[in-house]
Amino acid sequence: MPLPDRSYTRLKRLQIWTGILPVGLFLVSHLVTNARAIAGAEVFDRAAAQIGRIPFLVAIEVGAIALPMLLHVALGIMLAMTPQAASDAGGYPRPWMLLTQRATGFFLVVYVVFHVSATRLSIARLRGAQDLFDLTARQLEHPAVFAFHAAGVLAAAFHFGNAFAALAGPWGLNAGPRAQAIAARYGFAAFIVLSLIGLHALLAFVHPAFRWLEPAPALSP
Repeated sequence: MPLPDRSYTRLKRLQIWTGILPVGLFLVSHLVTNARAIAGAEVFDRAAAQIGRIPFLVAIEVGAIALPMLLHVALGIMLAMTPQAASDAGGYPRPWMLLTQRATGFFLVVYVVFHVSATRLSIARLRGAQDLFDLTARQLEHPAVFAFHAAGVLAAAFHFGNAFAALAGPWGLNAGPRAQAIAARYGFAAFIVLSLIGLHALLAFVHPAFRWLEPAPALSP
C-alpha cells in the first residue's frame, strides 16, 4: 500500500513516539511494580491493590495504555506493507537492529494478549478469589510458562531499548549518526537493566531465595 513520503515519515514518527512514551513508560512502571515481588507476597499484593484503587483506572488503562499500544502495533503492520519500508533499515545503526525490532514486536503482540488474559482478565482475578502474587506464582511453576514469560521480558526490554536508536534516527529526532550511536548504547543499557529487573521479579515469584527484601517471619514467644 503506497503512501506519500511525507505521510510515511509522519506516521513512522508517530509509531516511534507511541512506542517510547505511553507504551515504554508503562513497560518500565510495570516491571518496577513486579519487582516488588522481591519483598514478598504481602508487599506485592498491597502494591497491586493500591493500583486497583486509582480513580478511573479502567479509563486510564484504555486511553493511556491500550489505545496507544494498539495504534503502535497497527502502524507497525501498516507501514511494513508500504514500499518505503524497504528503507527502514536506515533508521538504525545496523540492519539487524531493524530485523530484531520487528521480530520482538510480533512476538510481543502474542505475549501481551496471553499475559493480560492470564492475569488482569483471568477468571480468578475477575471473581476476586485469588491474590495476584499467588496466581502468578502458580502459573510460573510450570517451566514452559516461566520460559514464555522470560522470553516476554527479554523481548519487551529489547524492543524498548532498541527504539532509542530509532528515536534518534531519521524517522525520529534526526539527530545525526553520532547521536544515534550514543542513543543505541543507552538503549542497550536500558535493555540490560530492565531485563535484570524483570527476570529477577519472575524468579522471586517462584523461589523464596530471590525475595531478599521479604520481612522475616515473627518468632513465636
